[in-house]
Amino acid sequence: MSQLNNNSNPHAASTVQTSEPTSPLRIAVFGAGATGCYLAGKLSQAGFNVTVIGRDYTKQLITENGGIGLSHYNGETDRVQVDNVITRASEANELFDIIFITLKCHHLPLVAEDLIAISHQQTCMVFMQNGLGSQQQIAEQLIPRPCVQGITQFNVITKANGVYHQATEGTFLFAKHPQLTAVTTALEQLNSAQTSDDINAIIHGKLLLNLNNAINAISDLPLKTQLEHEPYRKLLASAMQEWLDICAAAKLPIAQLTKVKPTWLPRILRLPDFLFTRVAKQMLDIDPSARSSMWQDIQDGRKTEIEFLNGAVADLGKQHGIATPANAAISRAIGQLEQGQTVSIEAVLVEVRAEAKVEIEA
Repeated sequence: MSQLNNNSNPHAASTVQTSEPTSPLRIAVFGAGATGCYLAGKLSQAGFNVTVIGRDYTKQLITENGGIGLSHYNGETDRVQVDNVITRASEANELFDIIFITLKCHHLPLVAEDLIAISHQQTCMVFMQNGLGSQQQIAEQLIPRPCVQGITQFNVITKANGVYHQATEGTFLFAKHPQLTAVTTALEQLNSAQTSDDINAIIHGKLLLNLNNAINAISDLPLKTQLEHEPYRKLLASAMQEWLDICAAAKLPIAQLTKVKPTWLPRILRLPDFLFTRVAKQMLDIDPSARSSMWQDIQDGRKTEIEFLNGAVADLGKQHGIATPANAAISRAIGQLEQGQTVSIEAVLVEVRAEAKVEIEA
């Protein structure tokens, strides 16, 4: 669990004192939604000047509420100031040394010119997208700027009064890079970041967990409630097993991002309810209101990242001759939800059984 201070009562609300900026680095968070604003807030806590580049709504929330509100599911709270909040790259009055790009995957091809306009040739571009293949859409256009991958291991919820709430355990995790050392060291002191020498293994391990984003959207339930229902867990177990089979066939490294080995997760998810709630108590130790970002996209009528998550697994399965009925069916179901149609877990399971010609108990 990420702790923001050493309060002896982990559930007691408290406020972390924010330091004045102590670094000359010029940092931007580009495309700041909930996760981007949370990251900007943590960077400000760590002593950096940060410019937030987001939608008009994001600017309004931050300015009307006197900064970025941060909260944690253990009860910790804070409100921090950022250097600037703008809605267009053309409003930037400086070139940035580090840009954290927190847009959705499918928006990346649209922003290359903006990123070039607010950067110099040594600017470190940090891509925070989930899934597979999104960075390749834009990296070539950004040469010679170094491009680094990062991930967010937790869910962030936007709450009232411009508060961005960390609803599940985890930290930001970044590939090791010399231009990020000052940032990652400062965030590590807040227990808010880790670094890795093998970011590809981390990305593959994160994808294993992100396969649930779509299932959570289909369920229309909070994550905790969804995981307490066996049919949803069994669908997730099947989706995870398909990705594990592909990783084994393609010899792709996959990191362990939970307290159990990746290969054990499908087995645990298939346990009956009464056993699962005992064995996987840590898995259920999340904010009762937490939901996936894909669920939020569906509610807001936005395009999802399904093609980079379950869709990417289905595509890789075809390349390696691995059947992926669960991920294919989940991808189709999300496509239906994006079009405003109704989808049920029963219908998805029927489709998976029919395609796989094996029974997944509902």
